[in-house]
Amino acid sequence: MKKMSIILCCFISLLAIGQKKKSTTLGKTTLAELKMTVYEKDAAAVALVLSEHGNLYVNPLRDFKFTTDYYFRVKVLKKEGFGKATVRIPVYGKSVVHDIKAVTYNLSEENHVVKKYLAKEKIYTNQRNEKWKEVSFTLSNIKVGSVIEYTYSLTSEYRQIDDWDFQSDIPKIKSDFTAAIMGNWQYNVRIVGFLKLDRENPSVKRNCVYVPGIGNGSCSILEFGMDSVPALKEERYMLSKRNYLSRVVFDLKSFTKVNGDVTNYTKTWKDADKKLKYNFLDNQSSKKKYFKKNILNDSILLVKDKLEKAKKIHALIKEHYTWNGKFWPSKKVKIKKAYERKTGNIFDINLSLYNALQAGGIESKLTMLATRDKGHPTKLYPIINDFNYLVVRVVIDNKIYFLDASKKNMPFGLIQFDALNGVGRVMDFKKGSFWEEVQVSDQTTKNTKLMLKYTEEGFVGNLMINRTGYDAFNQRERLTNVQEEVYLEDFETNHPNIEVRKFKTRNLHQLDKKLQEMYQISIEYDFAGEKNIKINPFFIDKRTENPFKLNERTFPVDFGYPRSNTYILSLNIPKGYVVKKLPESKSIGLPNKGGRIVFNVKQSGNIINVYFKKIIRNKEYTSGEYFYLKEFYNQLIKMQDSFIELEKI
Repeated sequence: MKKMSIILCCFISLLAIGQKKKSTTLGKTTLAELKMTVYEKDAAAVALVLSEHGNLYVNPLRDFKFTTDYYFRVKVLKKEGFGKATVRIPVYGKSVVHDIKAVTYNLSEENHVVKKYLAKEKIYTNQRNEKWKEVSFTLSNIKVGSVIEYTYSLTSEYRQIDDWDFQSDIPKIKSDFTAAIMGNWQYNVRIVGFLKLDRENPSVKRNCVYVPGIGNGSCSILEFGMDSVPALKEERYMLSKRNYLSRVVFDLKSFTKVNGDVTNYTKTWKDADKKLKYNFLDNQSSKKKYFKKNILNDSILLVKDKLEKAKKIHALIKEHYTWNGKFWPSKKVKIKKAYERKTGNIFDINLSLYNALQAGGIESKLTMLATRDKGHPTKLYPIINDFNYLVVRVVIDNKIYFLDASKKNMPFGLIQFDALNGVGRVMDFKKGSFWEEVQVSDQTTKNTKLMLKYTEEGFVGNLMINRTGYDAFNQRERLTNVQEEVYLEDFETNHPNIEVRKFKTRNLHQLDKKLQEMYQISIEYDFAGEKNIKINPFFIDKRTENPFKLNERTFPVDFGYPRSNTYILSLNIPKGYVVKKLPESKSIGLPNKGGRIVFNVKQSGNIINVYFKKIIRNKEYTSGEYFYLKEFYNQLIKMQDSFIELEKI
């Protein structure tokens, strides 16, 4: 990520800038583009952006507001690319979309170019909510081989400039963004993503504007472009694609009036801390007296052990509240009212937790986060809207815990998985806020033990599963939110050969202990009369598909947290059979001790013992480690697809 400060030093103009002349117009489609059948750099591409251009300028015909002229030319390569013919334009507030033009190009059998223009009555506007509407249209006569070309303009009521995405879900041959911004507006400009610009020409144009009675002024002229942009292909275990999508971002920094007065929009963290505490949080971080007097009783306040006290406070707030499913408050936070209602958003709940911990004398600080689907907050300067989640950072005996009271099954030391997004901003209102990596204190493990013997009914035996960390939390959420009968029906649906005869749990509500599930099961398996039989030892938790399929992944793999899974099978050899062949025992590891798989199969008398353990030690793996991780899972699948071979005596 790169920061550029564009210093815009003059005054607003009442005259037009010649920037509009740079806007791209229709009519650029070529015969070669129509004859194209495949994009050599990405043969799997369903469509291809041949060229796109956004051009922003001050529009004298529309009250000197910002207008951006958009141009797109797209080649349809496969039927799956027909969806690119439907264009949806989100429009905020009083902004207006205008001057929509679109045309579809095809080649006739005689190699003539056939054009189909968009009719105005095929343009639709739908109100999505109070603030947003959507303008949409669909180009007609789409075929494999078509080229679609369209332009439209968006005039904004606001001075915030939208991001320009160089990258999308299909490849692009050329992508450009240009702008002319008058000198009294100042922006911080960031280039996000892993791709490099092919064109980057910011400059200042002297005497580009004239203000009657004041004189000439300067403008900032921006030109950014990329060529041969690969598609960003989403895959499992990734954070928000906005973290990796190559784009240019504009953050409004300041506005200078004609009289010289400056309005600053981007603050320092010192200013942001104050704004967060007194404006956004409405000083709700200073309610510890209320919680000490009205909420905490002596059974908590008199506890001497700080860790025990913190756990009691965490449990109290967690049991009191029901989360309403919302992260970010739509109005100013009022935790007294929220506490009385016993329901609230993430900020209501965890602000209450913070104040209660403060009242209990526990060292604690609020920590602002962004959820995994929102993208990483920029560290260059404070942008409050980058955040939408709040947790509490607690220090006890020099150990750091991050706490979240939004879920009743959430143990002490875990936060919602959605909030595991790297770093958070720890709000120290006395010494100043700071960045810190958010790490959970509880290990996530799943240990499965299966003991089976063969009878006339097939395999029968006992299954025991022990879980900790996020695996235990997720399973507690399932077990406490549905009836047991429904849960077991789902279990048997996911394991169609298994019938559950009895089921019970241990420590379902004791969140500081491992969750235990105990099943009495039977497995349908009939090989009566068979001379040679093959048994796959992975009756449960077998992986059949590699989550990593890309030929190249330019962004990290993010699991969220380390984890380990252990599978142990004890299998009685059926009477009248002997072992012919056992799967090969293996052990493989990731570079830098990043993970390991151990697979061990042994015979001990009439028992076959299978031991399988998979360890993912890191929460994140770089794009350079991707192929090792991909092969790691390939080998895992091969191991779990092996067979025990028995032979009839």
